[in-house]
Amino acid sequence: MSNINDISDVGLDNVPFGIAEIDEVKNTWNESIPILNSRSISHRVAKITTVYESDDSIISVKDLFYKKQRERKSWWRKISENPSIYFMSEIKRDKGKEYAEIEARFPFGNIVVETLNFKNSAKKLLPSVENSQNLKIVEHTLSLDWGCLTLLCDGYIEIEDSKELQMHPKLLPYKAYCKPIISPSDEKNIQEDVCDLSIYITDLLRKQGIDSILMNEAKKPEIFRVPYVITVDSESLKTGLCKLNCQRTLCGEIVHITDLAKRVSDYCI
Repeated sequence: MSNINDISDVGLDNVPFGIAEIDEVKNTWNESIPILNSRSISHRVAKITTVYESDDSIISVKDLFYKKQRERKSWWRKISENPSIYFMSEIKRDKGKEYAEIEARFPFGNIVVETLNFKNSAKKLLPSVENSQNLKIVEHTLSLDWGCLTLLCDGYIEIEDSKELQMHPKLLPYKAYCKPIISPSDEKNIQEDVCDLSIYITDLLRKQGIDSILMNEAKKPEIFRVPYVITVDSESLKTGLCKLNCQRTLCGEIVHITDLAKRVSDYCI
């Protein structure tokens, strides 16, 4: 709460202002989930509290509350493989506040990942501040642990006898990988040069800040769901050209090695 105590030093003349904090709490999120067994689970939360000034009318601040609901639901859908599982609950009222929850729908039940609150007064948050009753609060709290569990459940799929985790590209640890295509007819020194070229390209991408991985032919790239696939072969040694494919769109293009790092970087931003 030290950041709240410092507000008086900063002054309240420039509202709105926000307070961000990460904390560990023990409360009753998602009591209906079977794994809880009626026990409170400690979990980490990230919370942003925004304080707005309002006189007699609270309509404008309420509009911001509704806007924040749309923004946060949209954010969850953008990082999901199945955007439709996320929905906003009906607004509820309790102890002088209104709140809504963002939930993810699964066969075993719904998981609450985020709560959004509207408070008609900031008096409880800022008791020593004069006219705090004219300050309204819009607050949203995201459970980091429940959110991670939701994203893992979202990406889990079973295909025939295989169990896979297919995460959204924005959440994947690797954005690109380079794979050497070795032909049995290539001479040994050519095969080695193709492998060296793939290592060189991987280093180029990493220097550009693009998390990349090098794979051999024994791995199935589709399982890793890395968004961008780079393939090099013996022709790449002669021309400097390689093939860049997007696994999500199945579109491909031919790119020169000197332009490759920037091209992939532009796509990943």
